[in-house]
Amino acid sequence: MSFESILAHMNEHHQGELIALCKKYGNSQVEVQNAKLVGVDFVGLDIVYNENLSLRVEFPQKADEKSIKDSIIALCQAAKAPDVSGIADEIESFKKEFGSIIIASIDKQGNAISSYSPLIQVDGALYIYISEVAEHFESISANPSKVEVMFLEDESKAKSVILRKRLKYRVNAVFIERDSSEFEKALDSLESAMGGAGGIKTIRKMSDFHLIRLELGLGRFVKGFGAAYDILPNGEIKQVGGSGNPHGQGNPHAMNPHGNPHSPHNPHKA
Repeated sequence: MSFESILAHMNEHHQGELIALCKKYGNSQVEVQNAKLVGVDFVGLDIVYNENLSLRVEFPQKADEKSIKDSIIALCQAAKAPDVSGIADEIESFKKEFGSIIIASIDKQGNAISSYSPLIQVDGALYIYISEVAEHFESISANPSKVEVMFLEDESKAKSVILRKRLKYRVNAVFIERDSSEFEKALDSLESAMGGAGGIKTIRKMSDFHLIRLELGLGRFVKGFGAAYDILPNGEIKQVGGSGNPHGQGNPHAMNPHGNPHSPHNPHKA
């Protein structure tokens, strides 16, 4: 498929998709009346809408002669009105892939602490089991309501380093009493997951280790360009930014993977 044939096909048969791309990645303050694909290469599309506004929309990955058709289809599909019906299941499946979790916490002096911990998942509840010696123990103890956790896709599995799937939550850390039924059930699960190896039987008995339940608050799931979802504490899921650049407001001269920063409009909006 030549670039010329792509231009002709998109302009003749996919005006709606071009308009949807402009609504999603263009100037949200402007009603899109018309759109025309004026350029295409293996990196992305060049669109002019409302006769005089230019927009550059890039593919998540550089395409080639074999993949450019699929890249355009995927880009257009991502610009469609959000459908969150299957996102909840995808989030739960993504969580279950992990045996550890990234943690951000605040210590007594207000310093940010980054860390990770093995993760225990039992009947939908999330737990960590950490030592008093660990730096994050003090910060989580001092500010249990100021903790965030993240599930981050393995870099080797991601299509691109800027497209790593990620899921984060604000959490409230609740310390679970040792020898309670909840404690025993969580540690049984961890021991089973580790096959009884890795010293788990030893640290299970150590009193300086503590089980913490992570009560999930506001969350966000990002699965690609233009595909970010807020997860409300009641479980409701909403796509972030129904239109416009999904990467938020910033320096108009910063790197923008979707829009041309030198277009007549600024694509960097909330």
